[in-house]
Amino acid sequence: MPALANEPEEKKDEKKTEAQKPAEAKDEKICRYIRMDMSSRRKEKVCLTKEGWTDFNQGN
Repeated sequence: MPALANEPEEKKDEKKTEAQKPAEAKDEKICRYIRMDMSSRRKEKVCLTKEGWTDFNQGN
């Protein structure tokens, strides 16, 4: 059981390092699940950059 007690702390450390990365997220992909067709309940995973999502949202 002691190993399980340390798990959340390790995960917190990982999250802190991700948050401390510099803001060079221009090329970083952001994935979202969207419905391509409003008559369908099925969602597709779409990965775009921040600029790509801005263009995508302006087109809708």
